[in-house]
Amino acid sequence: MEQHDAIIIGAGIFGCGIAFELSRRGLDVGVVEMNPGPGMGSTSSSGAIVRFSYTTVDGVRMAWEGNQYWENFADYLETEPGDHEFGVAHKVTVGTAFLRTHEDLHALWVANMTEAGVPFEEWTAEETIERMPFLTLAEYGGARAPDDPAFWADPIGEFPGALYNPDAGYISDPQLAAQNLHIAATKKGATFHFGERMTELLHTDGRVTGIRLETGQEIHAPIVVNVGGPWSSMVNGIAGQDATMAIKTAPMRHEAHLAPAPDHIDFEHNGMIVGDLDQGMYFRPAPGNNIFVGSADPECDGHDWVDDMDQLHREVTEPLWSRQMMRVAKRMPEFGVPRQRMGVAEAYDVSSDWGPVYDRGDLDGFYMACGTSGNQFKNACVASHLMAELITAVEAGHDHDRDPLVVAGRFTGTPIAMSAFSRNRSVNTESTGTVLG
Repeated sequence: MEQHDAIIIGAGIFGCGIAFELSRRGLDVGVVEMNPGPGMGSTSSSGAIVRFSYTTVDGVRMAWEGNQYWENFADYLETEPGDHEFGVAHKVTVGTAFLRTHEDLHALWVANMTEAGVPFEEWTAEETIERMPFLTLAEYGGARAPDDPAFWADPIGEFPGALYNPDAGYISDPQLAAQNLHIAATKKGATFHFGERMTELLHTDGRVTGIRLETGQEIHAPIVVNVGGPWSSMVNGIAGQDATMAIKTAPMRHEAHLAPAPDHIDFEHNGMIVGDLDQGMYFRPAPGNNIFVGSADPECDGHDWVDDMDQLHREVTEPLWSRQMMRVAKRMPEFGVPRQRMGVAEAYDVSSDWGPVYDRGDLDGFYMACGTSGNQFKNACVASHLMAELITAVEAGHDHDRDPLVVAGRFTGTPIAMSAFSRNRSVNTESTGTVLG
C-alpha cells in the first residue's frame, strides 16, 4: 500500500507548483495525473500572460507578487541547470496596453494598481499610436459576431488611449514551466503517477484518508489537494464538496489562435500585449513574428460549456478562427485574414465570477486550487506558496473559515488575504468575466 503525507490530483502548472512547495516544506508528496506527462492539459494551451489589471486590489497584489517568481524563476526552482534537459522557461517582458474601452473599468484598474504599488502609465491616443502605429483606436461600440450587420458598421468614435504596464509580459513556454516545476518537485522527493485517474476519495469520520485509482489501487494520505484544472469540478463532486461551495466551477471550451504578423511589421519585437474589450479579444507577440490571439469572452460569443471532458473537441474550428481573425483586422488594419488555421482548443476551469478558489474544503484534509478560469497561469507559483501555507496552517489547527489566513508575499512582503479566494466568498460583480491570458 502506497502512503504519503499529501496527494495532489493534477500535474499541470499548479499541481507541479504545489507539489514543489509542499515537498520543500518536508512533506512526502504523491501526485496523480491522467495525462502521460506534466503540463499536458490546459497548461500547455495557456497564453501564459503576466498582467496586473484586476478588479480587486487583492487580485492585483497577487499578480504583482506572482510576477517576482517569474523574474527569478530559475533561482526559485532550487535546481541545477543540468537538471533541465530542455532548459528553463522564462518571462518575456513586452508590456501591456489595455485600450480605454470602458472608463469605469479603467478608473478601477488605476485605483487598484495605485493602491498595490504596481507601475503603470496612462497613455493618450497620440502616445498609444506613436508606440504602436500599426493599430487603430477606432471604437465600434462593442464586440459583434460577423453575421451581425453591426459588425461591419463604421466606427462611432475613437478611444482616448490605453493603460500601459511596462512590467507585463508572457512566459516563453507554459508546458516547459510545468516540466521545470515537476523536476524541482521530484528533486525534493515528490512521486508522480502519470496516466492514472482518481475515481474515489477515501475518508473516515469526516477526514480524508486517501484516494482510489481507476485501476483499483489505493493511495493513502491525510491530505488530498484538488488541482484538476477543467476536471476539478468532477473531483469536487467525487469528494462531495461541490454542493457546499458558494463559488461553483465548470469546464468551458476555448480556442486560442496563432497568425503571422504582416511582413513589414516586426510585431515579435515591437508589439506588446494588447487588451481590446471593444472587440472582445486580446493578442500578444509570439515567436516567429506571429500573433497569439485569445478571446475575452464577449457576451455575443456565448459560452461553450463542456458536459463530458472525455468528448472535448480539441481542433481549431473555422467559424471561431475566422471571427477572431476579422476582429484582429479591425484593430490592425494591415493585418489581413490568413487562410491557414493555427492554434489550440482546450477547456478552462471557470468559476462563478472568473476568480480562483484557493481554499480548504468542508471535509478535513481536502483542499482545492480550482476555478482558475484561464487567467491564473501568472499566479501559479505564488498560489502554490499560498496553498502550502494554508495547508500547513490548517493542519496545525488554524480555523481558516473563521479566521481567514493572511500570507506575506515571499518577494514583496505584501499581505495577501486568502479570504479573497474563498470557496464561500461573495461573487465579484465587477469581474470582467474573461480569460485574458
